Amino acid sequence: MPDAAEKIYSLEELLDKASRDYPHSRDIITAFRPLMIEKANLLDTLDFENGTTMNFDESLFKDGVSLLRQNDFSPAEDVCSLIVLSVLPAISKGFPNLSSDMEKIAAAVREKRIMISEYFASSPDEGGKVFEEWARIEEIPEHALGLAIRMTGRICLEKTARTWSGLIKGFGWGKGYCPVCGGPPIIAKIPEGKGIRWLHCSQCAHEWEFGRVICPSCENDDQNAITYFFVEGHDQETAFVCEKCKSYLITVNRVSDAARFNADISALSLVHLDVIMQGKGYRPMASCEWNVFS
Repeated sequence: MPDAAEKIYSLEELLDKASRDYPHSRDIITAFRPLMIEKANLLDTLDFENGTTMNFDESLFKDGVSLLRQNDFSPAEDVCSLIVLSVLPAISKGFPNLSSDMEKIAAAVREKRIMISEYFASSPDEGGKVFEEWARIEEIPEHALGLAIRMTGRICLEKTARTWSGLIKGFGWGKGYCPVCGGPPIIAKIPEGKGIRWLHCSQCAHEWEFGRVICPSCENDDQNAITYFFVEGHDQETAFVCEKCKSYLITVNRVSDAARFNADISALSLVHLDVIMQGKGYRPMASCEWNVFS
């Protein structure tokens, strides 16, 4: 197994290649590059437990209840602080216009005026109120604070998913949302020579197998209401389109090297498909920092 330094080197090679192969996406790849590298570094070096006993109810799982919904996801404040203070400089490097906002967040975290763990431990409604209060009191734009919190949460979830995913190995899952955290897919891949579609979670990066001719968002299986869109001459890079729920999912076909496939880099590289599909009136199955244009 490659060590942390080798993984970072390999990631940088993939980012360099993507910038060369997709010049139209070079700016957005460059902007997110520091974040992706810092995330990879944290995932390899971070060691934490969320302090709770893992529960897995097979009957609930078969009914479509993800692992996260069966458990209390409450990362400790010291872990959240470590992560957010690590990603803030990366955000500043990729998005210089947010540097002053990132400095405000860092100061508030160090002085415990912002405690990210409180947000994750809250209900959606309570968390929204806490978030709005932080933004107001600290005079931080919500989009800047939201980016920092989402990246922190994604790293926590992705690290947790690497442990939790072992519990469900061998158990079938027929839903279009993630079996680990319940998040929607951000991208799909279809390995070369195989008729299998793998969905990649937008929140925890877990991958799971899902039928190729079913919409992950609404479970529509009417073939007359499912199409694929691609730019002429680039049929390996498509958008799976559901006419029933008007959603789409970026899909990479004939992936020859699944081990080196990087979902985030592929999604960033194919952002032009997001622009086209949203221009046609469709919505992404998962919204993220780089694929929302209105």
